[in-house]
Amino acid sequence: MKTHIQVRAVGKPQESWGKEAAQMYLARSAAFGKFEVLEAAEGHQGSAKPDVRKAQRREAESLLKNLPEDAYLIALDEHGKQFTSEEFSSVLVREADLGRPIVFFIGGSWGLDEELLSKANLKLSFGKMTLPHSLARVVLLEQIYRALMISEGRMYHK
Repeated sequence: MKTHIQVRAVGKPQESWGKEAAQMYLARSAAFGKFEVLEAAEGHQGSAKPDVRKAQRREAESLLKNLPEDAYLIALDEHGKQFTSEEFSSVLVREADLGRPIVFFIGGSWGLDEELLSKANLKLSFGKMTLPHSLARVVLLEQIYRALMISEGRMYHK
């Protein structure tokens, strides 16, 4: 399966383990097509007491800029749908077979703006627990890699 996948995330991983793990899964996934991570600045603009709604809107504007045409949008959201790895792979295969770029959104500290969530074709949840930003990014990248391996019938997924 050749595809174009983007992960658009608010903020950057701060810890070296998060950066290293993300890079590893990006490198592994590169064989399956175009794969990129785009990072948006946090919307609080350095304020210790930000207006959360304004911050979310700023982040959403940045995340939604220059979307690939006809992209399938997947927002990470605690209230989203949960999938097995096989089901998740099927979603990616279906959209890739249609020739659609797939764009994932990871929000900042306060989650994703409601307007952005309303534009998503799919809201994806890793469960009811809250994950730190760096860990959520690594989990997403690993699950994308796993889904790509499943789609090819390769041995990574047991």
